[in-house]
Amino acid sequence: MFSILGYFLLGSAIIALGVTYQVRHIENDWWALIKYNLTIAPFLFFANTLLSMGFGKGHAVMNNMAATVALQTILYYGFLILFSYYLLGDKISFFKAIGGVSLIAAGIWVLKS
Repeated sequence: MFSILGYFLLGSAIIALGVTYQVRHIENDWWALIKYNLTIAPFLFFANTLLSMGFGKGHAVMNNMAATVALQTILYYGFLILFSYYLLGDKISFFKAIGGVSLIAAGIWVLKS
């Protein structure tokens, strides 16, 4: 189970960091975004490979793909919240963030049962 969490944590962190970096530093025009996406492609490939490993191993352990994907989603949104707050300076309500993550966690519990 620790390897599954490791795959999900690292893969989700890379993708969330890439999105956050793009919003902060890359101009919102076609050529800048194309160049950025070509530059970050190897990192996204690595992150998606990690996530694929996690999904395969997670499904083998949990026998429930929806719950496996929901677990990865909660980790991804956790990283987005952290990076948005610390790197972008977004004003995120702590209670709303906890509420949203709690709803996803409740969804995992429902899907797993």
